[in-house]
Amino acid sequence: MFVTATSSPAARVSAPNARSRCSQRAVARAASSPASTSTRRVDDENENASSSVEFILATLGAATTCACGTNADGVRGLFASRDVRRGETLLEASLDAHAVVDDPSGDAPWSRQLARRLVEERRRASTDFMRRYVSSLPQMGDGPAIGLANDARCVEALRDVWDCTEAVADMTTFARQIEDSFALERALDSSLSEDEWRWAVSLVHSRTFRLEDERGRRPTRRALVAGADLINHSSVPEDVNCDWVANDADVFVISATKDVRKGEEFFLSYGEQCDRHFALFYGFLPRRNSFNRVKLFNNGREALDWYRKLCGADAADDIWNRESERVVKMVCDKYGKYTLDEKSGLRRRVIQDLYLGEGCVVSDSMLLLFNEMCGDEEMAIAAIRTRAEELKTKMVSATGKIETGIAVLDAYSQGLVRDYRSRKIDILDAVI
Repeated sequence: MFVTATSSPAARVSAPNARSRCSQRAVARAASSPASTSTRRVDDENENASSSVEFILATLGAATTCACGTNADGVRGLFASRDVRRGETLLEASLDAHAVVDDPSGDAPWSRQLARRLVEERRRASTDFMRRYVSSLPQMGDGPAIGLANDARCVEALRDVWDCTEAVADMTTFARQIEDSFALERALDSSLSEDEWRWAVSLVHSRTFRLEDERGRRPTRRALVAGADLINHSSVPEDVNCDWVANDADVFVISATKDVRKGEEFFLSYGEQCDRHFALFYGFLPRRNSFNRVKLFNNGREALDWYRKLCGADAADDIWNRESERVVKMVCDKYGKYTLDEKSGLRRRVIQDLYLGEGCVVSDSMLLLFNEMCGDEEMAIAAIRTRAEELKTKMVSATGKIETGIAVLDAYSQGLVRDYRSRKIDILDAVI
């Protein structure tokens, strides 16, 4: 196996949308639900959700082109009800009447605004349409909130055992933000429950569209758009067959970007994200993810200190240290990003993208760093292999500790953590 360097992965693979996995998560959790749960109640909720979806599609003019169905993976999505030609409109949603939109000049960050509005619509819908929209969403009480970072129990269980430091840092930061936002909202509404707030926040962070005005005439907005969140995601360019735009009339329009045959599923692209993002905020992992990666080092200085020890060089070697400073500065000038040093309060430029990705892809900054330091690409690749083996060994040895930590979690979350780690190990193993 050889290591290649590229600025971005060339291949794209399918990544089902987190929204569509919500139903699978609910099913998984239902299997372990108390026996007292009413089958009739579940059936009624499913029937209400289905009728609401039909109502939404009809209202948005999508009933003639789209039908809600289930794909081969058991995931809900939108399918072509007839042959659809490129350029045809699939649905049109008024941002005023058919969406939950933030106010960029409002009194709170966009996520709090949208979550607050979603709670209000759940309690007392402003219109019949919004009542139908809320009923089409995953319901509060079907299980913990969507995504590991939204689940307080997961955060507590994984905080001190998970061997992915980036995931732990993101998860901990987000957990603090949820707690702080809940406290602020609870001060405004004493009837607000934490479960209710986590439900709303998890939906906001897994379903929101970012609305940007390319002409810069208005600030960026975020919106939950009814009907649009029924379309699943794919990161395979040839599978993506529709796209969306928010026009000047504040109408959210989804159109076909290619011919779609009757019965085929519609797919949107939701961008390129690694497994960490999906697991923390969406509660699933794509079947395959060419954008998944393993961070080899936190920064360039850490990488070169590791390489110095690998070579057996003396930490007091002036020649080595001068060369290290030269290499770090050179790579920083080309690939460095400014970040805030929490200890000093100063902004400094660091090399953050030191990663190994799917298909044995090494980031340009990583390969350049080692190439410059050792002066030989084969030696640089050998060092990367050594680092990969070291990280894999650490991950395997931490498995027992992690298994003990996640034992308190539900089966779905346990499986998500295991799959996440397994895929990281596979990336490392491919190079080794």
